[in-house]
Amino acid sequence: MMVTWNKVIEVLKEHDVIEKETLDSWIIPKTKLLMIDDDTAFLSVGNTISKKILEQSKKEFEAAFSEVCAKDMNVQLMDEAMVSKYNLSNTVQPRQTYDFEIKSAIFNDTYTFENFVRGGSNEEAYSACLQCCNERGKHTLNPIMLYGNSGLGKTHLLHAIGNYLQLERPECKVYYQYSGGIVDLILEAMRSNSVHGNNVDEVKRQLSKYDYFLIDDIQNLKQSSSQEVFFSIYNELIIKNAQVILTSDMHPDELIGIQDRLISRFKQGLTINISKPEFDTSRAILRKKLEGHEETCSISDDVIDYLARKFSDDVRNLEGSLNKLIFNATLENPDIIDMDFAQRILMKEPVVINQDELTLKGIKKAVTNFYGLTYKDLEGKSRQKKIMNARHIFVYLSREYLHKPYVAIGQEIGNRDHTTILSSYDRAIKLMNEDDAFKKAIESVLKLLNIK
Repeated sequence: MMVTWNKVIEVLKEHDVIEKETLDSWIIPKTKLLMIDDDTAFLSVGNTISKKILEQSKKEFEAAFSEVCAKDMNVQLMDEAMVSKYNLSNTVQPRQTYDFEIKSAIFNDTYTFENFVRGGSNEEAYSACLQCCNERGKHTLNPIMLYGNSGLGKTHLLHAIGNYLQLERPECKVYYQYSGGIVDLILEAMRSNSVHGNNVDEVKRQLSKYDYFLIDDIQNLKQSSSQEVFFSIYNELIIKNAQVILTSDMHPDELIGIQDRLISRFKQGLTINISKPEFDTSRAILRKKLEGHEETCSISDDVIDYLARKFSDDVRNLEGSLNKLIFNATLENPDIIDMDFAQRILMKEPVVINQDELTLKGIKKAVTNFYGLTYKDLEGKSRQKKIMNARHIFVYLSREYLHKPYVAIGQEIGNRDHTTILSSYDRAIKLMNEDDAFKKAIESVLKLLNIK
């Protein structure tokens, strides 16, 4: 905790948002970081003056914590009475033991290898996942890490592994969980540790007994204390030759807030990118989705081609657009779903951007034109609200529409590090939900870019 708190103080001093004398006299000696639980930092406050300063500067402290922790953070102020009430002292207090139940994995039976539509964008991932299911003895690909944008089939493959093993190799013990579920489990074990029994060790013991360990969205394993426990579990699994399969929305080298030693281990097996499906694969996905609807729903080939071109960036969106057409066809009962029908129903759907036509430079130019700034303003160190908002919008659009790595985005605006860029992206998401003016500014920049 002390390391994190010191980093927060350094960020506040670096950004010069609170006077150094105030920090040295009233914050550092009078305030302690008690704990971080998920997205909340709990601070104990020594006196009334310190509490008032913290209350007035809460947003600045939350911004600093967000930058250090690489995610959007809240700050909770605790006086002595609250510290006692919630048992948040620096001394470990005995607590009641707690029976942990590692629930059996439940797999979606519609996600199988048989109905996974293969193509150049996902063939390697499909083959690796199927191969690991049939290996006995030492696993040659361990861990397998699948990465790519959301909606391209990573979760489908994890469920396909689970369904295949339950049918073909029921003796295998299979664990599947979203990374947030792992964090919750570990943190609860840490909070409920007791002198009567070590719940963290019990969680380690139970999780280390599986033959297949499937974790979805590993990029969300950002809580530092849980990473220590996860590291131990991971090593135990590898040592006992359990197969580990992970998914992420980014390459391991781009993971923010994950310990280097974990990233190194994630890369020691097989790392596979799943990209957006090419045109033929998108068509095959749509044809697969239409199976069973042939007698009640006729759809023209040019509509299939239209959907395959427009919605191929996200398989869920691709399937959703077809579902929308099928549903509306049941309401209107047309003879055939043709282009006129499809375009009328889908006219409000977002236009997919051709990444070859949109560049970081183009976004940068549009943002600076909208705000009346120069590139030097955007790349500099000024923290004026207008300039900060311009940076947030540049980061948000670069990530959302180009899917650029945080490192590449940072290089474009003054060689800022990936942690700063991630914090800026999270800030943009928050402002979009809370600040109408910021949301309208994004819409205006999108218009400049001809993005509807």
